[in-house]
Amino acid sequence: MKCPGQDTLYWKFDAIFDANCPECGHKMEFFKDDATRKCPNCGHRVLNPKIDFGCASYCQFAEQCIGSLPPEFLAQKEEK
Repeated sequence: MKCPGQDTLYWKFDAIFDANCPECGHKMEFFKDDATRKCPNCGHRVLNPKIDFGCASYCQFAEQCIGSLPPEFLAQKEEK
């Protein structure tokens, strides 16, 4: 069984959204479980602005589920 947060069967309408690349302003499509995406226009790696790794802080299967967390998220977590 997949985690309900990662299983597309449980996704709502806002699970897929657009965001602009902070480097060039190009519109990019994100899925809610994308940690990062590479801008197809300029190649900049963009952190998903709506990603929520809250479950990863307590779930014993987090590493198996989502893999390693992006360094940007770990830096934000340490700041709090």
